Amino acid sequence: MKGRNTTILIISITLFLTFAISCSEEIVPTPYTYTQVFSGKNSKTWIFKSIILWEEGKADINFTLSNCVKDDRYVFYANSEKTYEVTNGPSKCSPDEPDVIVSDAWSFINAGATLTITLPFLAEFNLPYIVREIDKNDMLLEIFLDFEGTQSYRIAFEAIDEN
Repeated sequence: MKGRNTTILIISITLFLTFAISCSEEIVPTPYTYTQVFSGKNSKTWIFKSIILWEEGKADINFTLSNCVKDDRYVFYANSEKTYEVTNGPSKCSPDEPDVIVSDAWSFINAGATLTITLPFLAEFNLPYIVREIDKNDMLLEIFLDFEGTQSYRIAFEAIDEN
């Protein structure tokens, strides 16, 4: 009789676990969405706020960019290609300057908080910028100018449009 009770108990537990597992809600993975702080769900547009030269032990130097550079738009797209564009704002630096200044891709590596983009007022190619701070409205990037980490540019942006 004791063996029969044990068998019934094992069968009952097995059936209970089978039903519990089969009736549970299907687990659907949530896609990684941290990069949407840069791109929004579809696209996000940023404008330049400031650039300073930071040097260890010295006062910060604020640079002034011309209006035709300051009003450019930096657009990050959330598509699979991670498209990135820099477009002219209301004022162009020259009449023959194209509407789209840069059309490329952007990338973000979380391990080093590195955003790789082209900032045409610094270089004509992609560079890795350290993301010092970012939230839905503001972004602060930094790029070091020496191997010792004693001199850098710190570039601030503000979000103006998100889709």
